[in-house]
Amino acid sequence: MRHLEDKLQKACVKWFDYAYPKYILTLHHSPNGGKRNSIEAAKFKQMGVRAGFPDLILLIPNKFYPFCGVELKTKTGRQSKNQKAYQKEFESIGAKYVVVRSLDEFIKVVNDYLKDV
Repeated sequence: MRHLEDKLQKACVKWFDYAYPKYILTLHHSPNGGKRNSIEAAKFKQMGVRAGFPDLILLIPNKFYPFCGVELKTKTGRQSKNQKAYQKEFESIGAKYVVVRSLDEFIKVVNDYLKDV
């Protein structure tokens, strides 16, 4: 399943970079997933890597939100407990948080969000 999410994420970033080149530095992925040895995992954890952080974060405020977190999932993928906690935290501070399951959905979310910049 992770392979399908990776493929979706690559497609989303490629589209965003093409559609919004002036905002290219505002869409970020924090590489907090994947396999690591125990030393590297401990180092990343000490440096602030947190389980459940959204796959992408769009660091542009619009009229309604200070930023937007995007969690990518396959059609049947489900949020983890930590991902749900991030959603709750983002929403509690007034940020937008969305779960996206396709490139078309990502395009709609981003276009709708950026129309209010």
